[in-house]
Formats: sequence, structure tokens, C-alpha cells
Amino acid sequence: MLLDVTDARGDASRLRPFVFNVAAIPGETNEEMLAGVPGADELFEVLGKDLVTRTLVQTDRLCVYHETAEPGEHVKPHRHGTYQVNYILSGELRFGSQQLTAGMGYFSPDALYSWTAGDDGAEWIEIHSGLGGIYTDRPET
Repeated sequence: MLLDVTDARGDASRLRPFVFNVAAIPGETNEEMLAGVPGADELFEVLGKDLVTRTLVQTDRLCVYHETAEPGEHVKPHRHGTYQVNYILSGELRFGSQQLTAGMGYFSPDALYSWTAGDDGAEWIEIHSGLGGIYTDRPET
């Protein structure tokens, strides 16, 4: 395990419906998000520093992120300890030999995965079944 962020981010009994505008939510690079985190250099080796994340929803049961990657950006094999869906909005993400473009998605049942952004970069929504972490080992079966 490289990073575990499974601590709850608030009291679920206080959650209320809300509307969000992705353009109004500030994005943070991995370098900005992980500044000062112990082991950040190890995380940068896996995730790089430039991926931009906007947190749309983050609870102990559901997390939704808007992600933007530059052309050719690459992450090494990792998993998050959650079920995960990536839905491509624009550009291209390559998961091995699978090329995903706008309107396509990728599901990971807590399995290791890596990707490379296409020639025009990529923009996608990433949905997790709760708070996870960053793991580079295979999950226990």
C-alpha cells in the first residue's frame, strides 16, 4: 500500500443534495495534492505529477472525480481498493491494448490497471465505491 485515505470525510447524516459546476471547481495536480505527504516521491513514480483532479463528490460510500491528463501522460499499474468506473468525456485513454474514446468506459473491480493518455490528452469522470487509497500490490482473494 502506498497511500490509504479511508478516513471518513464527514458525517453522512449531514449530507444534502447539491449542484456542481466542474468549471468552477479548482483542479489540483498530483504534485499539489501530495505536497508534504510521506512517500510522495514513490507515489509520483506510479502516478506522475501532472494529472489534474477536481473532486466532485467525496464520501465514505461514493467518490466522483473529474480528471484531465496531458497527451502521452502515463500511470503505472495501481489500484484503489474500491470498485471503479472511468467514463471518457474527450480525448483517449489506452488501457493496455484497449483504446477508450468519448462515450466509452472502463470498470475495475479493484484490479491493477495502468493507462496512457492519447495524442490529444484525455478528460474523464472517475467514480469509486467509497474512499480508497493507492496500492501497487494485487488484492487479496
